[in-house]
Amino acid sequence: MTMQNQQVEQFILDLHDASMFLSTQEFQQWTLKEIRRFIDFDFAIWGAGDGRHRQLHHATILDQVDTLFSTWEAVKHVDPFANLVIGNTGKTWTTDPLPDFKKSQAFREHWGLYRAQQMMSTMEVDQQTGLHIFVTLVRDQEKQRYNQHELALKNVITQHIFLAARHNDLHHLRSLRSPAAFMDRGGVLNAALPDFRALIVQEWGRRAEQKLPEEVNQALWRTGGFRARNIVLQAQQINNRLLVRAGIAPSVDLSAREHEVAWAYVSGHTHKEVAKLLGISPTTVRTHLARVYQKLEVTDKASLAFWLRENSMN
Repeated sequence: MTMQNQQVEQFILDLHDASMFLSTQEFQQWTLKEIRRFIDFDFAIWGAGDGRHRQLHHATILDQVDTLFSTWEAVKHVDPFANLVIGNTGKTWTTDPLPDFKKSQAFREHWGLYRAQQMMSTMEVDQQTGLHIFVTLVRDQEKQRYNQHELALKNVITQHIFLAARHNDLHHLRSLRSPAAFMDRGGVLNAALPDFRALIVQEWGRRAEQKLPEEVNQALWRTGGFRARNIVLQAQQINNRLLVRAGIAPSVDLSAREHEVAWAYVSGHTHKEVAKLLGISPTTVRTHLARVYQKLEVTDKASLAFWLRENSMN
C-alpha cells in the first residue's frame, strides 16, 4: 500500500469521525479543506438543488465570494459543464470533454469572471430527498489540468463525503432530543428524525414527508415559526438552511366573532372594510385580530390565512 493510499484511508476514517462532533457548517468547511491535501484547487463548492430546473437550494463555498451563483442565474440553462455533470450523475467530470467550454456564454458571463479555468465535479441524486448533490473543485490555472488519478480519487472520496454528511445531519438532530429536521430554501427536508416526519405526515399527509407546503416554507423563512392545526413549527437559520423543530399545538378556541373577523381580513379587506362589513368599529377589528394572532401564535397575514384554510376542513 502506498503512502497516499494510507493517507486517503485515514482521511475517510477521520471524515466519518468528524461527522459525529462537528456542526454542519464546520463539517463542510473542514471536509473541503481536507480534500486539498490530496487534490489541489483554488476554490470549492459543495451544494444541492433541483438539477432538472437548475434551482440551487443551498451551497457551501470555500475561498470564493458568497455571491458566486448570482451571475450563474442568467446562464444556468446554457451552461455546458452543468449539462454534462447533471446529465451524467454518479461520475466525476472535468471540463476536458468540452473543448469549446471557454467560448461558451456560461464561461464568458459567469465562470470566467471567477477564473474557473479548470473544474472537476461529482454529482449524485440523493435517493432520500431527490436533490442533486455535488462537490466541485476549481483551479484558476489553464495549464494545471486534473489528471486521471485525481479523477479516480475524487470519485471515491466524494461517495464517503455524501454519506458522512447525512450522518452529520442526523447526529446533530438526534442531539436535540426533540422532533427536528434540516430544511432548505426549497422546503425540502434534507434530513429529518422519524418523530418529526410522523408529525408532518399526520398534519399534511405523505406529500409533505419530503417537502413542506410552500406557504409553510415561506412562513418559516420569513418569521421563524408556523402554527398548523395540530403542530407548531419553530425554525432557526443555520448557515444556508433552517433547523426546524416540531411540537404538538395546544388547543385553540376562536370565538365565532374572531372567526368572522379573521376570515374577512384574510379575504383582502382592510380594517375599515371589515368593520363596515360586520357592523363594528375598526378598533374592535384590530382588537379581535390581535387576540387571534396571539392565540394562533402566528405573526403575519399569510400564516393566518393558511391556518384558517387548514382548519376549515375539520
